Amino acid sequence: MLKVTDVGKSYGKFTVLKNIDLEVADGEFLAIMGPSGSGKSTLINILGLLDQSYTGEYLLEGKDYKDVSDNELSQIRGDQLGFVFQNFKLLTTYNVYENIEVPLVYSKKAQNNKNALIADVIEKVGLTGKEKNLPSELSGGQQQRVAIARAIVNRPKLIIADEPTGALDSKTSKEIMNIFTKLNKAGTTIIMVTHDSEVADYAMRTVYIRDGQLYNDEKSVRNHD
Repeated sequence: MLKVTDVGKSYGKFTVLKNIDLEVADGEFLAIMGPSGSGKSTLINILGLLDQSYTGEYLLEGKDYKDVSDNELSQIRGDQLGFVFQNFKLLTTYNVYENIEVPLVYSKKAQNNKNALIADVIEKVGLTGKEKNLPSELSGGQQQRVAIARAIVNRPKLIIADEPTGALDSKTSKEIMNIFTKLNKAGTTIIMVTHDSEVADYAMRTVYIRDGQLYNDEKSVRNHD
């Protein structure tokens, strides 16, 4: 799926990432853990093609996108990647259906089956009947379900999740992680940043980042089926 070789990132004299080597296979579920300021967000910005100013090499599906146009990057992000954030990033004046619809507006995948795609993901995340609700009318867990539905409506090959349970209570966190587990078992590759070891346990593998460097690549055994 992706391969990172000797990737580094600096702001002036301040080094954020150093000598990062990482491979993620198709269908893998990877957790990235590390303290605040360790470089987690910088790394996933690179993996998500949101940051092109780094040294080293990053290949996604065997291709280097470092020097492609912004339009091509937007197309790749829209068609191949899905993003889930801690603070949901929903459009407050759009209802559930409209928020999920956003990635499909410029998508070639949508074509004539937009309604079917949206109905399918709404059912998958357990929000049937909430299509017309605004984000302000939903709980935090329901808002994150909308964010996940929005991330997967284009059927991306890779989902990048940045602290997806960080704003949620433990019960809701388990519900959200169960959704991610089902998506992964259906073939979606997931890379997730988390500070919570219980959340990381849902992943197949965990890597740790500290002071901009990766270490302790560990295999995990799922106990949440």
